[in-house]
Amino acid sequence: MKKNAILFSAGNYLSSPCLAPNNLPGVKYDIQAMYKRLSQIDFEVKKIEDASKAQFIPALEDNAAGSPSDAIHIVYFSGHGGHNNGNNYIYPTDFAPLYDHNKNIDSSAINIQDIISVYKGKGRLILILDACRSDFGLSKGYFSEITSAENVYIAYGTLFQQNSIGITNQMSPFTEAICDEILTPNIDVDDLFTRIRRNVYSKYQMQIPASVNALLDKVILHKELHYDDSDEAVYQFVKKYGDDYTDKYGYFHGDDLIFIDAAQYFNISFLDAVWKFRKVDNKIFTDKGVKLPLLSEDESKFVTFHGLFRGEKFFTCDENYTWHYNGRQIRMGEIPPLPASMQPELPEIGKELSVTFDVIKANNLITIVTNLPDNYILLVKTNLSKSSERMTVKNGSITIKNADKISELSLGSGYIADSEVAAQLGGTKARNLIGEFIKFDPISGNQINASFTF
Repeated sequence: MKKNAILFSAGNYLSSPCLAPNNLPGVKYDIQAMYKRLSQIDFEVKKIEDASKAQFIPALEDNAAGSPSDAIHIVYFSGHGGHNNGNNYIYPTDFAPLYDHNKNIDSSAINIQDIISVYKGKGRLILILDACRSDFGLSKGYFSEITSAENVYIAYGTLFQQNSIGITNQMSPFTEAICDEILTPNIDVDDLFTRIRRNVYSKYQMQIPASVNALLDKVILHKELHYDDSDEAVYQFVKKYGDDYTDKYGYFHGDDLIFIDAAQYFNISFLDAVWKFRKVDNKIFTDKGVKLPLLSEDESKFVTFHGLFRGEKFFTCDENYTWHYNGRQIRMGEIPPLPASMQPELPEIGKELSVTFDVIKANNLITIVTNLPDNYILLVKTNLSKSSERMTVKNGSITIKNADKISELSLGSGYIADSEVAAQLGGTKARNLIGEFIKFDPISGNQINASFTF
């Protein structure tokens, strides 16, 4: 999972005839501390100190480019800010001379909605603003934006119409509290900023950092694997006897049966046995520096269940919802529903591709005409083949030769290796592919699934 952060500060403000400078010497400590903390929890971090108006949006666009939909982005700002007519702004270092010249706040400051727009459809955005939210000029009524875009979390340093405390040559209370709490592993962003809010208020009793949450699932900034003695016991059982099971029953049956027996031995379910083993195994590998996807318990159990072999000699479930393995009754355990993080995503607006196929058999050839882009790889299987063959779309079609005896044809998804094809389709897990030939798989995403007979 991509985790990146871009940090901005504005401490040395330029002056103008109408606006006197109000420098913030403490923001350099804020941005340095945030850089260190986010690096410690495996974020790729960039920082821009004393940022001007012209630097913001290009830097954000570069930061967001090519991001998958499961990415986590943090945008942080420490400096002056304010509110005007329902919009919240942060002020770059050249805000005063720009405003003095054009008398327009949108042309002089950074509207946080412009920041949010950059990240639309490119992952989860955590926007952290250590700035005041007092009114700039005469607003047409005192109101604040209280909504946010999909998958955006806004952590303000203070309440609407309030100032954010800054301390000369020290970190601000809000950023200090973030640095105090952010190393806590395995807590959701909303829980994290609740702790930060309590931290600030308990020390100063005059500043309450407010949040707006429009995330569609839980987001954890710092995942850390841990396990207890019961997990270790399951792990040692499987490691001790696993090879014997493979030698006796073969790879597939042996791999299933060792966990079935471990579950029976420790009086737990099959899914719990696999989960406990994986917690220990993954922790061992991550401690060695191996990068692994850190799944939650529900995600891990769902992936395990989804990948089980079904069949008479493998896993079956009867009309009473009792599970068996090769005829032996087993305790499967609670099967989690599809986790929110694995739910199908809607296609990006304007990028939908309703996949079409027109299959023609003539003159000992089969021609597959499609609207998939050139260089897209399809998995093609016929009644004459035991496995699928990778075939590439060229000029909007694929041709199969020596097709006289082919009576059945099935098409599946191939790996999008071509970067231009990936960019053309956009999205992650083929979310932009739609239509009758598309089937959603919770692990792989949208998959092509088409069959034809002749």
